[in-house]
Amino acid sequence: MLPSRIALSWSIGQFHGWGIYGLNLVFAMLRHDIQPLLLRLPSRLALQPLEMRALLPVLEHSQEAITFPQRAIRAPETVLLHHTNGEFVFPLVDFHGQTTIGITFFETTELSSASIAQAQTMPLVVTGSRWNAGILQEKYGLTNIACLMQGIDSTLFFPSGTRGLLSGRFVIFSGGKLEFRKGQDLVIAAFQRFYARHPDAFLLTAWNNSWLSPSARFSDRWVSDMPENNDINAWLGQYLPENAFMDVGEVPNPMMPTVLREAHVGLFPNRCEGGTNLVAMECMAMGLPVILSDNTGHRDLLDEERCYPLTRQDPCMQPNSGALLIDWGESSVDEIVTHLEAIYSNRQEAVRRGVNASHFIREFSWNRQCDQLLGLVADAMG
Repeated sequence: MLPSRIALSWSIGQFHGWGIYGLNLVFAMLRHDIQPLLLRLPSRLALQPLEMRALLPVLEHSQEAITFPQRAIRAPETVLLHHTNGEFVFPLVDFHGQTTIGITFFETTELSSASIAQAQTMPLVVTGSRWNAGILQEKYGLTNIACLMQGIDSTLFFPSGTRGLLSGRFVIFSGGKLEFRKGQDLVIAAFQRFYARHPDAFLLTAWNNSWLSPSARFSDRWVSDMPENNDINAWLGQYLPENAFMDVGEVPNPMMPTVLREAHVGLFPNRCEGGTNLVAMECMAMGLPVILSDNTGHRDLLDEERCYPLTRQDPCMQPNSGALLIDWGESSVDEIVTHLEAIYSNRQEAVRRGVNASHFIREFSWNRQCDQLLGLVADAMG
């Protein structure tokens, strides 16, 4: 039986993955007459009027919890959905409810004993990839694990025509916050080589990162620095020819289809993904052929009939410490260029794989995935 009230420990929004997940989950709760409770102030939103109408009562109901985030919350009839960070650490929340269920996307195989002990007390922990689920089950012996992929908004992300805003260019799209884990340095290196052969190539990026940290920095192999003040276009200008690139900056999720429709291919040589990579899923939903690294969470999307896998995955070292990052993969720049050449020279095959990708991904709409999550919650409650 579905609970009547569910609280979220993370911030909803439309500019980052967790926020998009949370916002769609709130709308799913409302469809099922579940009262959402937000424990964190929403991040930036760009809502349509009907969405705002639906969300305003939720914000009013959550006002006290949002205004006083350090205050203890006692809600005996409320289930808490408690998220983790990328190291499988649950943030401190002074919440006393009916029960707590974990939601996690993490990027390391080395998890703290305290977090594992905390997870063991929960009736359910939902992971965003089979890779995450396998670590928790096989390495740490957890039995309360379910795996559920993220979703895409199928009303926004679907195959359609282009407006020709980059007419005459072969457009390579790369998205995800700028950091070592996402592999944008590999994108730059591959584009440099590809552009030397094809001056009609254009690199279109959405790499904004509001949380740049020392751990995000690249090694010196392909790029030597990071952007100042998050000015990604100025930074790219150090490495790529003028008029060969553009970073679109911060774009709310509902506006991203207008960007993706101008692209011919999505490129994601990510070194690790705790989930399945929401931006890659959205590209696939648009019918774009995508180049994906064959590691971690990406493997839930991979199939040669619907994408171009980067099968060469060398050991990956942490730039600062030199430590081996278990299960992470270092994609081959040569293999990236090979796939770009294949897509450039055989558009018919690229379109075929893109169509297959869109057919595959449309089965994972946010409505469907959020309803499945609520079903998992109901099953865990008995």
